[in-house]
Amino acid sequence: MRRKQPERVSEAVNRKRDQITKNLHTDALAPEYDEALRIMEDYLRSQKKRCTVERRFILQALYQLNSPVDIYTLHKIVCDDEGSVALTTVYNTLDLLVQLKLANRLELVSRGMTFFERTLGQEPHGFVICEHCGTIKVLRKLQVLQNFESQLPKGFVPEAYTLQIHGLCAKCQRANAKKKK
Repeated sequence: MRRKQPERVSEAVNRKRDQITKNLHTDALAPEYDEALRIMEDYLRSQKKRCTVERRFILQALYQLNSPVDIYTLHKIVCDDEGSVALTTVYNTLDLLVQLKLANRLELVSRGMTFFERTLGQEPHGFVICEHCGTIKVLRKLQVLQNFESQLPKGFVPEAYTLQIHGLCAKCQRANAKKKK
């Protein structure tokens, strides 16, 4: 009997990408989208740059998602709905959104992957990341962050912080246990 090979991270990511893309149009647009759009438009106008349809749609897609998204998923969403958009446009727009503090960049160093999430309207949170399949779960309402904030030097105002907990999800633990038998 031949054992099933463990799923590669890229396969899990592709499956998640398809699921996100399919569910995108049923997710409600975050109420903070209008404010984010205004901030982006004001900045671009001040720099004498255009607020293109592609930039608006990238911002809209990011503010419609309720979880972190990788650049390729975002590119797929934009291309499915807006036709052909260069991957470079998605990269540049995400860099702009991070610069304007309208998006956070989440680097998974162990996986060499980068995820993005909207910032406006987000409560402080953390992430649980499976090192085997790449699944990311968002942790909301973290008591540990309240304890952390109480230890900051007087007058220090944090702009952003990230809590990442790396390990194995239950599914990957079961798969590893079966392999060892």
